[in-house]
Amino acid sequence: MNRLETVARVLLGAACAYLLVLLAYTTLSRIRFPYELEWLEGWTVESVRRVLAGKSLFVAPSVEWIPYPYTPLYTYSSAALASLIGVGFLAPRLVSLASAVGCLGLTFLLVRRETGSAFCGLAGAGFLAGTYPLSGAWFDIGRVDNLFLFFLLAAFLLVRSGDSIRHSALAGVMMGLAYLTKQTALLPLASLTLYVMFEQSGWRRFALPAVSGTIIAGTTLFFSLLTGGWYFFYTVRVPNGHGLGQEAMLAGFWRDDIGWTLAPAVAMGLVHLSRALRDAWGGRASGFVFYSTLTVGMLGASWISRLHGGGWLNVLQPAHAMLAILFGLALHDAGTARGRWQPAGLALYAVAALQLRLLAYDPARHIPTPQDVRDGDAFVAALRALPGEVYTPMHGYLPILAGKVGFAHDGYLLTTLQSGIPSVIETLVPAFQEAFARERFSAVVIDYEDYRFIETLRAHYRYAGPLPGSFRPRVGPRGAPQRLYLRRTAPAASAGDAPSIPFARPSSMRR
Repeated sequence: MNRLETVARVLLGAACAYLLVLLAYTTLSRIRFPYELEWLEGWTVESVRRVLAGKSLFVAPSVEWIPYPYTPLYTYSSAALASLIGVGFLAPRLVSLASAVGCLGLTFLLVRRETGSAFCGLAGAGFLAGTYPLSGAWFDIGRVDNLFLFFLLAAFLLVRSGDSIRHSALAGVMMGLAYLTKQTALLPLASLTLYVMFEQSGWRRFALPAVSGTIIAGTTLFFSLLTGGWYFFYTVRVPNGHGLGQEAMLAGFWRDDIGWTLAPAVAMGLVHLSRALRDAWGGRASGFVFYSTLTVGMLGASWISRLHGGGWLNVLQPAHAMLAILFGLALHDAGTARGRWQPAGLALYAVAALQLRLLAYDPARHIPTPQDVRDGDAFVAALRALPGEVYTPMHGYLPILAGKVGFAHDGYLLTTLQSGIPSVIETLVPAFQEAFARERFSAVVIDYEDYRFIETLRAHYRYAGPLPGSFRPRVGPRGAPQRLYLRRTAPAASAGDAPSIPFARPSSMRR
């Protein structure tokens, strides 16, 4: 190793360490934020609360409750922790953050195993840490994605660590757990199954698909029977009903989601796969089949998820993890370049340095401020001061913080309606319309005027003006629950009357 290469490795190692420290600082700075960081995160807390109350997640959809359309392992894991430390955002966020740390560790171990280089392992982990804002600042959000990715990477490492039946069976267990966390695991599972069927021999090749298939089919049948078919409805029929609602992502995934920011990593990944293919053709040991099939599976899972209606930046995490692994492997290629390949190796180091520079971000954009806490406190106080029950369609947990009853989240109402099943739609839509028509709620607070039941709402409720000082989630849709509607039968305040509800002043800080 010459002096120039040594300097390059030291600088790249420092950049990776910086991204890891930056991730730790950002996530730990906001993990105790008492309100939702993302507009659906509050419903995770309510799912945990429901589990601890001994209620089923998967029941007929109603005005009172609609679950999210994911398999339930993450919710039950969060509930187990919440039973020890209390119900709130901290438990699911700790599960997510611990899973994210596990993903970083597994990336390090997988790359180090392939290359024998801790430096390359650090590079892969550092790259993955740097994708934090690109995936919606999701590593510490109380959502399913990090635990799902952890199980995927664990399965990959097991398969590469040995080809015995034990390794394959354990990998099958990990893939089964990944599916029980998020159904997107099916495409990576298909890729991993293709690899073991192609590379392994005898009965060993059937261990992974047999074990994972048994877990997936067995739990689906068991929970469907246990819930009268509602588990199958929410975890199979509802996701399949979403359709490819974001046609713009056909090209937009590559142009915008991958784009120039990750173009250096894509180039490095292609270089590594090209070299692995040459080694395979030359009869030398190569991971080409493994990494090419997984690249298709992981990037394909992210691409298809972005094409689905409602697919947001969090679904990019499998693609980012795969690029992180290829990034570390390509750096090893650079380090082994000798003789006439030395300039190419140094060029790869330069591309890697550019990539890490593109991943640097300002943590302040993702960390809630004291004003955010004050806005949330003021809004909950406002809800508490309103008489009767209050419906906040896009923030169902907020009335519960105010000592009131929670109702179904509009986001999961949408996913359920997208199932396209007439019997469900013909029951659920009239139920909400009737709730407004009978003035079941004393007040309704919406984020947007294009709320799906706005006409029915306006027919039976009067607009009472905006709620100043309400907060906005840091991640995801930036709507704020500010538009207050009151029952038309309630006495209207006279002109010029000041509200008796305590409000905070709107935050002047940049959102």
